[in-house]
Amino acid sequence: MNKNTIVKALFVGLIASIAFIIAQPFFGMSTLTSRHAAAYMTGGYNETVAIVLSWIVHISVSVFYAFISILIFNANNTILASIGQVVALGWITTMTATPANEWVVKMINSQSFPSFTNLSAINTDIGPKFWLHLVFFAFIVVLLWLGKVKNKLN
Repeated sequence: MNKNTIVKALFVGLIASIAFIIAQPFFGMSTLTSRHAAAYMTGGYNETVAIVLSWIVHISVSVFYAFISILIFNANNTILASIGQVVALGWITTMTATPANEWVVKMINSQSFPSFTNLSAINTDIGPKFWLHLVFFAFIVVLLWLGKVKNKLN
């Protein structure tokens, strides 16, 4: 891991996090940031703090996903590997998103690490969440491919 990888993950993750929130209503969902902010407000945070927290959490997760994507892309950036990466990461994040989001909200509202019990079950539905996560990871991989092409042209 080098500085370039971290900077790329920050940039790609930030862009992808914004794209995710813009795309989410097109999949019939309210935005993740608005749902988190509402949950933080029920935990006692004022609206401004709740919105800022929701965006910090969302961008942080997106940067982490971009970092993982970059590591995979750097290891093997063939078309087949890129498609596999999008599908695998899209599926894993679809399954874990709901319980993970619940856990984060509980942690922020309680200001302590909550138990993993009483969280929603993993989501195995092939539905809007899955398609949105596929689009998210495809967007990240497209950005990585564009960066690779740009570097070859320079």
